[in-house]
Amino acid sequence: MKLGCDTALFNQLDLDGALKHIAWAGYEGAELCFQETWIRHIELNTKQSYIDEVKATARKYRLELLAISTGFGPGFQERTHEDKIKFLTKMFDVAVKLSIPIVTIRPFGKPDDKETTKQEINYIRKLSEQAEGRGIILAVKPHIFASIYNITTTIQMLDEINSPALGVNLDLLQIYRGGDDPAEAVLRIGKKIVHSHFHDAKKAIRFAGLDGVRETGEEEIPGRGDIDCPKILKLLKDIGYDKAIDFQTVGARRYPLWRRVGIAAEARGYLNRCLQEL
Repeated sequence: MKLGCDTALFNQLDLDGALKHIAWAGYEGAELCFQETWIRHIELNTKQSYIDEVKATARKYRLELLAISTGFGPGFQERTHEDKIKFLTKMFDVAVKLSIPIVTIRPFGKPDDKETTKQEINYIRKLSEQAEGRGIILAVKPHIFASIYNITTTIQMLDEINSPALGVNLDLLQIYRGGDDPAEAVLRIGKKIVHSHFHDAKKAIRFAGLDGVRETGEEEIPGRGDIDCPKILKLLKDIGYDKAIDFQTVGARRYPLWRRVGIAAEARGYLNRCLQEL
């Protein structure tokens, strides 16, 4: 397993600055984030000069590019399914050029709504076909405000879409907020877990979305909340998971840089120690 950090934590900085601070914190890799209104650490650009520039920046800081995180937030969620698919297939092409194996997205729709669940599964099916044709993996993370929001709906998605290119992003915070134990998710989803977002949560604290005013950066540092991260890492090891353990938070968007650096370093230190003790 490789420790990575989502560049969303450093949305104030350009790609060079984000990767520099992730490397300084001790991570092995980075997850490049694109969100239309507040973070663009990867662009829909397949020109060789741009691809070479991104690769050179990662090499400079000795970071592996582990995944691309996109397909969420204001701007994107208002698009039609057709427009979302067009956008994401372009991002798949960028991932191929950069030799990035995973593109991770969130679903939309509404929890416990049959019609929007059907629509989202059809949307993800079409994306899986595009990913499969390019030889990359689409990692869907459950989300508490979406049709696919817990273990049951995630398994429903997997059962209805038979694609080797479709997998699950084990996002601890989202699964926990959806009312399930992430450790149970590892046991039930198993080898269809192809990526992970490790961030913690406290059950008693209200989740704040992208438009929320309350920042949650420190609360999402692994080891500070109620989620049993060491147990989950042990279960992942037991099922043979050997991919990224990426720390992610979008809850520090307004923090000063020094505070973000502290979050990145504490998260890496805790997760690295947990991995050493497996």
